[in-house]
Amino acid sequence: MKIKTNKTTLITNCPICNEATTKLKDNQLKVDYLVCQNCGFIYKDKKFRIDVEEEAKNYSLHNNSFECEGYVKIFIDLIKEYITPLKIKGNILEFGSGPGPVLKELLQRDYNSVYDYDPFFNNDKSYLKRKYELITSTEVVEHFFNPLKEFEHLSNLLLQGGYLLITTRLRTMDLDNFLDWWYRRDITHVSFYTIKSLEIIAAKFNLKILKTNNINIVLFQKI
Repeated sequence: MKIKTNKTTLITNCPICNEATTKLKDNQLKVDYLVCQNCGFIYKDKKFRIDVEEEAKNYSLHNNSFECEGYVKIFIDLIKEYITPLKIKGNILEFGSGPGPVLKELLQRDYNSVYDYDPFFNNDKSYLKRKYELITSTEVVEHFFNPLKEFEHLSNLLLQGGYLLITTRLRTMDLDNFLDWWYRRDITHVSFYTIKSLEIIAAKFNLKILKTNNINIVLFQKI
């Protein structure tokens, strides 16, 4: 049974493409979103975002470690299909590595210069001193309060011709189905991207989309 949406007139402009947005009420979770009518980007209204302390507490509960075989396999498959073919020789940054930097440790098996950064669990700003041939950011961009600022930051850290690999669940459904989507239930998820919204972001920061599975993986290259 479809959930009826509750949309209103123009609220503000989209933070990605600056076009008109409408409000979308989520009566189940008791939050509001803003939906871009041009690029399809959806972001949680600022009034319903949690504070930094609660955000950190939520992340600390994540059980992402080598003990979780399914979690590790996701990264092994990601490396095999998306990273190994790139033949990376330079620095690699895992941005937003979380409480257990599993992907970083897997990459260190095959690559020499692998670094990680996380504002909650490894807030070491020395990563800013380097440029990278590859930046990975897995299940991170949906937490961005200011996506343009963060994507610009990542692009600036890349070498010319370098790669940015992100994973995030893409919004591919209509608004009724969005209101029944499990991915929106995580209270730390505030940004939900379409491929079109990511293409617009890429064009702003000298990136292009090289490859995507149109589900949850997107590979960019700096041009």
